[in-house]
Amino acid sequence: MSLLAHERTALQPMPRPRRATRQTALAVLALLALGLVGCSAGGSNESGADGPAVVEGGDAGGGVSGAGAGDGGGEEAAEADRSVVIEGQMYIVVDDVGDATASTTRIVDAADGRIDGREEWRDEDAGGATASSTLVLRIPAEALDAAIDDLRALGTVESLNTSTVDVTADVQDIDAHIAALETTIARLTSFQAEASSVPDLLSIEREVSARQAELEGYLTRQAEIAERVSFSTLTLTLSSQAPPAEAPATFWAGLGVGWSSFTAFLGGLLVVLGVALPWLLGFGIVTVAIILFVRWIRRRRSPKPPVAPPPGQAMPAQPQQPPAPVGAMPPA
Repeated sequence: MSLLAHERTALQPMPRPRRATRQTALAVLALLALGLVGCSAGGSNESGADGPAVVEGGDAGGGVSGAGAGDGGGEEAAEADRSVVIEGQMYIVVDDVGDATASTTRIVDAADGRIDGREEWRDEDAGGATASSTLVLRIPAEALDAAIDDLRALGTVESLNTSTVDVTADVQDIDAHIAALETTIARLTSFQAEASSVPDLLSIEREVSARQAELEGYLTRQAEIAERVSFSTLTLTLSSQAPPAEAPATFWAGLGVGWSSFTAFLGGLLVVLGVALPWLLGFGIVTVAIILFVRWIRRRRSPKPPVAPPPGQAMPAQPQQPPAPVGAMPPA
């Protein structure tokens, strides 16, 4: 009986090692974590398995309650959640460009803004009479209107235009990607602590590094957009002369421009004739003098015609030559 019991014990299957099971579980969990990134990044407004998506200006519950409160409250909440980039251009004619530039710097400093670019030039051909300065102003969005009102006092505003770009969708999309990547990195980090083999540890570290680099890229884009939303960009041109006229848009405007060009051409032509008239008179006098001199020379060299006798007087007889002897050759 003891021998039979020993044989049965030897024939019983040995228990499987638990190491392979743990490695398989870690691999499955890592794949599930990677799939979570793709599912969360597929829509900026969808919620993940472990938490809601991040929406600028409020949470999901607040959005539902605001919608149930009424249309007015929903519109105000949506307006507050918008992210808008404001850009504009402004052209001002001033008496002194240097003083206007210094005043612009003081206005921007008072608004807690900054000057990102500055360019000044002077027209040397015009004797330094034409000067211009272009400045790129970064002003807080909430102080932009007040700053523009202060800039109007510098001179005559020839043109002013502003435009807005709604980047709310981009902001929400970036926030959703950042939330998903942070969740994935946290999961991979927890898997890294449970890894029991070197290959699994290296694989998880590679995935964490890749996701970390992607997260830093989205964080950089988020900071850039936030800076553009917070600080509006206004390109200001200060000049001592008005900007050139724009191209005509209608037939009558084109006719007016054509008539102005024609009268300007006639005026320019008269100026050219006035400048050239003394030269033309001088060359004309010299040319007439040369022609008269040439005619006088020709008259002196031409032979004089015989003078006709007065009426009733016979012409003087011409001397007759003696006849030539017979056989003589006639004179050549």
